[in-house]
Amino acid sequence: MDISLLYKKLTLVITVALFLLSGCSSEPQADAKDFTLQSVNGPVSLHDFSDKTVLLFFGYTHCPDICPATMNNVATALRSLKDHADNVKVLFITVDPERDSAEHLAKYVAFFHPNITGLTGSADEIKRAAGAYDAEFFKQVSEGREGYEMIHTSMLFLINSKGKILDVMSHHTEPDDIAIALRKWLNSDLKK
Repeated sequence: MDISLLYKKLTLVITVALFLLSGCSSEPQADAKDFTLQSVNGPVSLHDFSDKTVLLFFGYTHCPDICPATMNNVATALRSLKDHADNVKVLFITVDPERDSAEHLAKYVAFFHPNITGLTGSADEIKRAAGAYDAEFFKQVSEGREGYEMIHTSMLFLINSKGKILDVMSHHTEPDDIAIALRKWLNSDLKK
């Protein structure tokens, strides 16, 4: 089976499942699970951002298309928020700790937006963090090709300042739609 077809099918199944699980409510759906991973500046935990809205994404820096496109969409959404972007933190957790050091991640995410922090850890730490969000990933080695790709869940988890998962967005979500979701929840958080 063609790897891109397998990836598309996996993404579709996960997207549909998450949509069905999340329901149509605009109320917070579930508690976000805390984790501690490493950034270039030291340990970072989800609870460190209890005063911000967080976008959480699992990806990797060698990703040929989905990860950079998603980070570009997120960065565009953040720029459209202007001063309100200071109330948003984006956490990019690698699913490829073998190749993604904290230093490499810092250079990668800096290309997109200063509010994005790259996080890494041991393979077990990454699996635990991903598992807490039902995010799946595995290494795919293709015959006749050097290296490998990571097949992974490519969803954006929107988490409010109270630690509730408010929305789960596909990597296909357009920057304007990401910005609308962020504005909605930022306005809700700022009123409280």
